[in-house]
Amino acid sequence: MLDANTFVNQDVVKFLNENFISIKINAESKYGSKLFSDFSGTGYPLLLFLDAEKKEIDRFYGYLEADEFLNKIQSISRRENIFPNLVKRYNEGDNSAETMSALAKKYSDRGADSLAVKLYKQVINSKNVSLEMFHEAKFFISSYLLWIEGIIPMEQYIKEYPSSPKYKDAVNQIISYLTYNNQVEQELIYFNRYLEEFADDPWFLNRYSWRMTEINENLELALVQINIALNLLQDNEDGYANIIDTKAEILWKLGQSDEAIKWIDKAIDIDSASQYYKKQKEKFINSNP
Repeated sequence: MLDANTFVNQDVVKFLNENFISIKINAESKYGSKLFSDFSGTGYPLLLFLDAEKKEIDRFYGYLEADEFLNKIQSISRRENIFPNLVKRYNEGDNSAETMSALAKKYSDRGADSLAVKLYKQVINSKNVSLEMFHEAKFFISSYLLWIEGIIPMEQYIKEYPSSPKYKDAVNQIISYLTYNNQVEQELIYFNRYLEEFADDPWFLNRYSWRMTEINENLELALVQINIALNLLQDNEDGYANIIDTKAEILWKLGQSDEAIKWIDKAIDIDSASQYYKKQKEKFINSNP
């Protein structure tokens, strides 16, 4: 999506060419894998910004629209809130919630979660902490403890702050933990608990529906939920083809291969370059669930 939407924007291209030397590396190649490890990468795509001595200036992850991407790289070019400067400000005594929160996020991006937790604990106790920064800190600490102590810290966060802007993220984190640890019974309990509450969130409904295809449970209900998800989105919205793919997978699992093929064809019409959707179609044609 970066290649298709962001790196073709003329303003982005012009600024990058004038201010940076840009290199794209496959992080799963032998060379790229070592670099990814050396820089403690935690996700893809990883965008690293280095100085002439190959020292890291800053980084960020994921997809950004062209305008947001341009703002980000302009800020980095001006050396605003970059990692070395934040470390320097903090070491010189700047203990404001803004500085500590920004620095904690930078440590988290570098995989230094224990250092991030230490800073976020200070953020929580700051006098000038905003509601947004407070919940960012609380949520991060709960997420960190989730993978060490289990779901209780995150459950406590949900119970204590039901109006938190991180509420839905917290639920999804617990489900991810249960999925990773193959605790299927508890996972189903959580999904069923929040299906109605998140009934207007197509991505939660899609997550539930796809997961049901993986464990071969509640497929009829999954079909109902994915139809709701499709009705919540416009057919030109990002990710619409992914939800169509989920519906096709459910239909295939239910033994309705012809219907599955019809729906995966719609996904292919939306994203004709996707090899994954084409392989899905081959699967539907050549095999039975």
